[in-house]
Amino acid sequence: MPEREWTIFLKNGSRIVVLLDTWKSDTRSFAVVLIAEIDGEEVCVTRYDTSHDQPHRDVLGRRAGLIEKEWLLLSSNRDAFGYAMADLRENYERYIQFYLQH
Repeated sequence: MPEREWTIFLKNGSRIVVLLDTWKSDTRSFAVVLIAEIDGEEVCVTRYDTSHDQPHRDVLGRRAGLIEKEWLLLSSNRDAFGYAMADLRENYERYIQFYLQH
């Protein structure tokens, strides 16, 4: 099952867009992206991905843009993917507020 994409719709009209590339049981790459509608425009609030050959979260701000990269030092892309999914589902409202304030 090479590449899959799906969307998780959240309570406040935001959503998580998931892109996952696997080979057998190996997670080769992923992106888990939190999208929110702000002032009538859809924006990426934060995202986890495996670009730069290391799983990380891009911390974004409305005015500041890319604030920092939080590198995930987990044992595998599979573990990082599970962490990213759980984190965005649990903390999406907090990440949206952070984005708006920065």
